[in-house]
Order: sequence, then C-alpha cells, then structure tokens
Amino acid sequence: MYDDNGPLFQDNDEQYTLGSGQETEEDVFQPEEPVTMDFVPAFQVLPVLAEAQLAYFLLMLRTATHTRDNNRIPLNVCLIVDQSSSMRGDKLLAVKNAARQVVDQLTVTDYFTLISFNDRPTTVVSCQRVSSRESIKSLIDSIDGRGGTEIAQGLYAGIQEMRSALTTTNLNYILLLTDGQTYGDADRCVQLGEEAARRKIVVYPMGIGTDWNEDLLETVAAKSGGSSEYITSPDQIVRIFMQKINQLRGTLTSASSLQFNPIPGGKLRQVHRVSPNIAELETMPNLQNGTECVEMNLGPLGRGSEYSLLMEIVLPPCTSGTYRIGELSVSFSEVGASRANQVAVLPIGFSFANSIRPPQINPEVKHIIEKVAAFKLQAKAWQDIASGDIASGTKRLATVSTRLLNMGEIDLASAVMDEVTNLKQRGSASAEGKKRIKYGTRGLTSDFS
Repeated sequence: MYDDNGPLFQDNDEQYTLGSGQETEEDVFQPEEPVTMDFVPAFQVLPVLAEAQLAYFLLMLRTATHTRDNNRIPLNVCLIVDQSSSMRGDKLLAVKNAARQVVDQLTVTDYFTLISFNDRPTTVVSCQRVSSRESIKSLIDSIDGRGGTEIAQGLYAGIQEMRSALTTTNLNYILLLTDGQTYGDADRCVQLGEEAARRKIVVYPMGIGTDWNEDLLETVAAKSGGSSEYITSPDQIVRIFMQKINQLRGTLTSASSLQFNPIPGGKLRQVHRVSPNIAELETMPNLQNGTECVEMNLGPLGRGSEYSLLMEIVLPPCTSGTYRIGELSVSFSEVGASRANQVAVLPIGFSFANSIRPPQINPEVKHIIEKVAAFKLQAKAWQDIASGDIASGTKRLATVSTRLLNMGEIDLASAVMDEVTNLKQRGSASAEGKKRIKYGTRGLTSDFS
C-alpha cells in the first residue's frame, strides 16, 4: 500500500514506515537519539521489470546536539609537519604559527604531539598534556627546513608517539601537512593509514601548493575515516588548522561504520558521501547467511550535523507492490556515554508498479546524482590519463566541463577546459589544474544540507 507518509511494506506481520523525503526543518535538526537516519528514493515508484535494475536513494544521518556526559573527553592531537627544504620561508613560518595556535586552543587535559619530517622523523614535542604552553611553543620554534620528503617516516613516528595516550581517550587525531611528493614509500603510507585505523586514530592529511600526490593523501585519509585538504597558499594554514581543531572538539562519536544488508539478489554497487563533501566510500563485503552484506567506515561524526550518502544498488526483479529490499545499520560509540557500541537501524523499501507513464525522479536526488556523476567522471578521466589514454581522458574532461556549465559552475568549468587545452596541446595536465578540478568537484555539494 501507499500513503502520504511514504511507502509502507509488510514484513513478518510488522509494518515499517519508510522515509518520505518531506521532513520539516524541525524534524531534520532535532533528533532525539544520538544518530538518526532517513532516506529519500530517487523514484517513489519503480517500474516492474523482468530483469535486475539499478536504483538510487539518498541516505541522511543526523546527529544530536546534546552531550550525554558533561565531563569533556580530552583530545589527543598529533601534528606531523613537513620540514623539507621546499618548506622554507612563508610555508614553514605559517606552520609554526598554526602549531602555536593549536596549543593555545587545547586545554591542560588534552594531549599534544608534534613530529617534523624530511627524510627522517624528529620528535619535536613528545606526547604530553598541555600543561606548559610556553615550553611547547619554544620547541615548535626550533623547527627548520632541510632535506627531502618521506611521509611514511613521519606517520610512523606520530602513531608510535601517540600510543601513550590511547588508553586515556578515544579522540585521537593526526593532522599531517606536506608540500611535496614522497619518495619510494607510498605503499608504506597506505599501510600506516590502515595501522592508524586499527588503533582508532583518524588521519587528516593536508597538501599545500601543487607538488604533492593528492591521490595518495586521500587514500591514506580514507583508510582511517578522515579526508584530505587542498591548501593553495600559506596564509590559509592557520585558518584550516583552527577549523579542524574546532571540528574535532565537537565530535559526537569518534568512529562509526555503516552496514547494508540486502535481500537475496540485491547488491550494493557504489556509495558516495555527499556531505560535507563528495567522496567514494571504500566498501568491505562479507557474507551473512549466504548474502553479501557491505560495511563502510564513516569515520568521526560531529554533534548537531547532517551527513548524506548517495547509495547505488542493484535490485532483483520484483512484481507490483512494496517490498523491503534491505536494511541499513550504523554502529557507533557516543563520546562520553556509558553505553558502547550503539546501533541505529533503518529498513529500506521500494515500491514497484506496472507504470503507464515515465516515473518522476525526486528533484533533490537528481541534483545530487548530477554532481556525484561529475566527480566520478573527472576521477575516471585522470585514471585514463595516468594509464596513457590521453584521448579518452580529454574527452571525459570536456564532458565534465559541459556538465559543470549546466550546473552554473562557471569558474570550475573554465578550469576544466584549461586542462583540456593543455592535454590537447602538450599531452599533459598541470598539477595545479588537476588538484583544482578534483577538490572543486568534490566540493560541489558542500552547501548541501
């Protein structure tokens, strides 16, 4: 059956109400539980087909603004900063200033570590409570620029140094900043991202300028539930560091995971985070009762926030009616709460009918699908170019530019066409252009809520 509140379906004599996509602002931003979920299908009714079909829905996770425990949980923050020769001058001065301001933002109960690295690591500030700000700042001032760049050296030293505080708090974060390509240790960096995740440390890498590997930093970040940042100039470093510390201070749950359990014949094809920015989530399949369910690392969730994900699923043939096609569950531990390993569950159901007219797509979901498609297309273009297929990559980027123009993203579309010209004339794209396109398309939904 179907009513004004959204699709309903019967399952084991129980009736579930599914998301309608018509919540009021009050409903959206005032959840009673730590984490609540709802979803909006791209099509309210799907056609009955004799074969499997692809379907989309927008999943929304909302977090509470309240705190269950008034005792603030301390932060364990490690700064890992590049001190290679290329960092000399304004970049290193800005990093030192940002590090000092981070120290000022922390309290005496928080933990602070600072590792600098070139082709070897230096423990500038060992993991300690912030009880003597001036002595910590004097150590920060001692950093100077010299040598090459080996990110894995810094990552390993930072993870090791943070261990002494891991039993005290579960708010463990690495802020890593570099301006250069790492040499010969990319695989080791990814392994260390996985090691950080095992120790429940979230890594937020930041690249400044154009001579760094954005694909590597984003991979390392994704392994631990973090995300990378593109910094175009030294004067942005302090602001970005301060924003990140404020974000970490507002953490509701330091780690969370999303699991989708489809019906037999159903399969989760792809998941993209939509807000706060676009990113493909790495899926980890496992079998349960002969059905492949999928788990994804959502990373930390902040208080009073909304997180949206675009889910792309393959559905088996269905007859006319409304059916449960799977179940989503989010596992998390609320910071400061007495209950650990909480779970929020949302059943997912779609309606099918022998339609006599073309189905109408939800305009909100359509808008998001178009932006995610532009992000996916530019990512595929860079893969083509990296494999040597310049023609295919150039064609894809030209299509991205057209789509961006249709969205009204004039400046970003122009940047894409500049790189199309570079590829046609020189056979290569600029490092700056590639980063601007990747992080620009990633941010297409940054105003989505």
